[in-house]
Amino acid sequence: MIDRKTALACAALIALMLVAAVGRIITLEDWTALVVRNRGAVPSLLLFVFPVCSALVAGDLYWNRFRAKADAAKLQPWYKWGKFLAVSYCAGMLLLEGLLVVLSYAVDIPGYLWAIYRTAGVLMAIMSLLAINQMPKLPYFERRLSLGGDLGPIYGPRYIRATSRILVVFMIAAIACSLGTMVGNGWQFALLILLAAAIFVAWSIVWRRHLGRKWQLEQLAQHGAKP
Repeated sequence: MIDRKTALACAALIALMLVAAVGRIITLEDWTALVVRNRGAVPSLLLFVFPVCSALVAGDLYWNRFRAKADAAKLQPWYKWGKFLAVSYCAGMLLLEGLLVVLSYAVDIPGYLWAIYRTAGVLMAIMSLLAINQMPKLPYFERRLSLGGDLGPIYGPRYIRATSRILVVFMIAAIACSLGTMVGNGWQFALLILLAAAIFVAWSIVWRRHLGRKWQLEQLAQHGAKP
């Protein structure tokens, strides 16, 4: 999660991404296609993927601030974690978009810019991986509104550990695929990532509801009531 100040900083970075995307598209002869040096044409709407992804990450982290149900001492480590993740992610996406815009101009651009572009992408993935891996080490807090209800002090951390491990595996697989042969077919790679993400979200909802039900049954059993 992030506080209001961090959210405003992320909003400023996202605004710069939108300005860069709109500014580049209105200068194109064919606004539907973005010709990238030595890589051919890609849809110009790809430029909006950067601000949209950043807004989703920062918005979700900011929304969690209002869903938290815990004291300030327990939430403080999450604020530090969220600030690092949100600002680093948005800044990295701005850098990637800026490099893509520069590479799309028909000028003599040094070839090492592509190496910088790919390296920045890998570094962003590694940063996200490290942040996800840090989640189980942070204090667990319940959310005010969440599918499955409260998970309690046992099943809550168990849920966080399970989801973080799957996300780490997911990030490693995405990095491996992006560095492999699939990088030349961007649309298929993007669809595969979206499909995997949809499966993960569906599984996490089912798993949370299952753990929430178990915790509820245990609480009822402790109080001598029948479900």
